[in-house]
Amino acid sequence: MKHSQKGFASLIWLVLIVDADAHDWYTGKTDPVMHWKCCGHRDCHPLNADEVRPAEGGGFFVRQPEPYSRNDPPTGEWFIPKDRVQASEDNGYHICETLVPTRRVGRLTMRWMCFFAPMSTSSIELDRISN
Repeated sequence: MKHSQKGFASLIWLVLIVDADAHDWYTGKTDPVMHWKCCGHRDCHPLNADEVRPAEGGGFFVRQPEPYSRNDPPTGEWFIPKDRVQASEDNGYHICETLVPTRRVGRLTMRWMCFFAPMSTSSIELDRISN
């Protein structure tokens, strides 16, 4: 392997290690209501603040990911109820998503499993901050 290729490979490994360490806190988390496992850093990811807006009375609306199939309708937003919001460990917004089968054979759709918000938001109940 050439010297530049070794350097590039080392850089890729470093990025993967740092990324894994930065989001290890997802592992072992479960949704406080549904008790679904949030999974790990493969299914969970940070959100930009412009993808999240507070809902009146608590909770959040989160912009859904792009449709899984070109034939699917526009996605819109997911509503995250207040009792399912968990405190994030880095003061950012994060969501865990997974693909699930639909009634249409061969079609999958995205479903959110867990949602994390900064502790400073009013949509986190104080008795669940330690979850």
